Amino acid sequence: MLEALEFEREREAVLVEQLEHTLAEADGAGLDEAIFAGMEPEQVEIVRGVLHGPSEDEVDEEILIEREIFGPDPDDQESVEEEIARLEQELADCRTRQEAFERYLAALG
Repeated sequence: MLEALEFEREREAVLVEQLEHTLAEADGAGLDEAIFAGMEPEQVEIVRGVLHGPSEDEVDEEILIEREIFGPDPDDQESVEEEIARLEQELADCRTRQEAFERYLAALG
């Protein structure tokens, strides 16, 4: 039982890290747009090209096929929100399991 509890604790740490990373990426996109609002369009295109890679017109067929296979761009706001919700639910489940294991171990003495 201690191994299961330790596994859930490690899992929680990984999930928290993933959630923090996802939230930082989501916040970063909003920050980028705020900064871009004060820049010239040509400058915005230069910076976007470096931050986000080539535009859709410049993406070759292989990359388009990969996107089709592996799903939407992770920068897509809807998919980011879904990922945040999924991670939050996994964290809640993980913490519930930890509480159950801890109560069981406490009852064993």
